[in-house]
Order: sequence, then C-alpha cells, then structure tokens
Amino acid sequence: MTRALFSLAAFAAAVYTFSALWGAVRGAWEGHPTLPPGPFLTHVVILLGSLGYLAFVIYAADRAAGRVRRRIGAFDRLLDREPRG
Repeated sequence: MTRALFSLAAFAAAVYTFSALWGAVRGAWEGHPTLPPGPFLTHVVILLGSLGYLAFVIYAADRAAGRVRRRIGAFDRLLDREPRG
C-alpha cells in the first residue's frame, strides 16, 4: 500500500515538474524566463529523482516476476541488501 502511494506521488511529482520545466524552457526561448536558476535546478533534481524511483520500483517488480532481460547492477545491489534490523 505504501509503495503504491509513493509511486503515485513520484509520478505526480514527475508530471508536475516536467510541466514546470517545459514552461520555463519555453519562456526562456521566447525571451522571458519564468523560473530563476535555483528553482529550475530544484525542479530538475525532483524530476530526475522521481523518475529514478519509478524506474527502481518497476525494475523491482519485473525482477520479482522473473521478466528482467538486462540486469541493472545498481538496482540489483540495492535489492540484494540484507534488511537492517
């Protein structure tokens, strides 16, 4: 249940930040930027982080179902860690 909520929140964050970044880039192309550099970079970090989380969750589900063709070493190391107790 919590993984589904986190995934939904990550997807919503990715959609929102992509929209904000696209508007900022479009505004910059037109000559009037809408986001200063600090918030722009914050949006980039949020977008990359949320997409990375979604990629990890999807990879973990596919790996558990046995549908992984190409292994991703960083994700495998995270999934193979012993839970701390």
